[in-house]
Amino acid sequence: MSLSPPDTRTKLILAALTIAAFAIGLDTFVVIGALEVISRDLKISTGAAGWIISIYALCYAVFAPLNAWMFKAVSRRNVQILSVSIFIVGNLICAIAPNFLTLAAARVISAYGAAMFTPAATALAAELLPPARKGLALSLIFGGMTVSQVAGVPATSWIADAIGWRFAFGFVVVAGLLALLIFAPMMSGVSAKAPERGNGPASKGFSKVVYGILSVTLFVVVSEFIVYSYVSVFITGSLLTGVPLLSAALFAYGFGAVTGNAACGFLTDRFGPYKVLIAAVGAQLILLVGLVAFGHHGALTVLIAFLWGNVSYMYLVPIQHRLLGLAGDRSKLVLAMNSSTTFAGIAIGAFLGGILVEVSGVTSLAVGAILVGLIGVGLAVAFMRDVAPAEAAAPAFLRFD
Repeated sequence: MSLSPPDTRTKLILAALTIAAFAIGLDTFVVIGALEVISRDLKISTGAAGWIISIYALCYAVFAPLNAWMFKAVSRRNVQILSVSIFIVGNLICAIAPNFLTLAAARVISAYGAAMFTPAATALAAELLPPARKGLALSLIFGGMTVSQVAGVPATSWIADAIGWRFAFGFVVVAGLLALLIFAPMMSGVSAKAPERGNGPASKGFSKVVYGILSVTLFVVVSEFIVYSYVSVFITGSLLTGVPLLSAALFAYGFGAVTGNAACGFLTDRFGPYKVLIAAVGAQLILLVGLVAFGHHGALTVLIAFLWGNVSYMYLVPIQHRLLGLAGDRSKLVLAMNSSTTFAGIAIGAFLGGILVEVSGVTSLAVGAILVGLIGVGLAVAFMRDVAPAEAAAPAFLRFD
């Protein structure tokens, strides 16, 4: 499509993409808040229930680059409407799944839809705004996902505990339907773009810096999800008001993620990806240890969760910003590769966390997260340090004109 200077229609398309990203983000994290309830209902161990997270994430990792290649010549409108529809069907099956195997199969379906949507939506958002606003464009998409954690993850955690985990998946279905109804009309004028050159299923031709940055994504995400996948295991008790501590902590985490994500787009455009990434990952490692150590300390737990949320997704925008600068006309493929790497990290993190919980207990989660996270920091120093200053500082945050 021809991209003119941002106008009202562009803003509406970006808003629609953000709403759809909200639904996809809710689908990604719904199991985390309901993990203990699912484990009890299906009569499986906590570690085994964690495989539901790993299966979804691993399938996403496989499907993201494959879908980017398979659907490269299909209009963005059709790709994104189809993707949201598929993930709605997958979550509907999750809501009625009678056993673990059916639930796992349904998660494969919903992962396919999510993997189709996210890279295409990210690439489109980046194209809709000028280069100096690239960080802001990316933060809008990831903002939709992080907003889902403010309202969605605590809500589904509460729903799962109060009336059953199946209703939590039903909540995701409703959110997906709402997103689809709003999203489809907004995309009516978006046409197909010429396929990216050389955009095959393989990634031949990318520099070692691209692969190095992808490895940063992998280790940072593994570190985070070693802990995050099992928050329902070590965050226990309730606040003085009687509110379950897990729900309160997840709400604080999600609210922090939104504020951090909003600031991250501006900070990346202002200070450059490298400084933002190193500061965020370093702070996250400290807070991960604090959360595991003080997972049942009421208001202190909620405060740590809020601070963690602020930095937990700040790696996304700097890394995507840098990758877009290196990808040239293959932006959609390299973003799909990064999405794939992210979800591979979620799968590995949930798997490793499950092993640590079963073998050594919850305190070992902090040790595992620190060791893996330090590798990510080292890789970031090696492959992100030569990043040029941001193309331009955004003079007014959250303005398109």
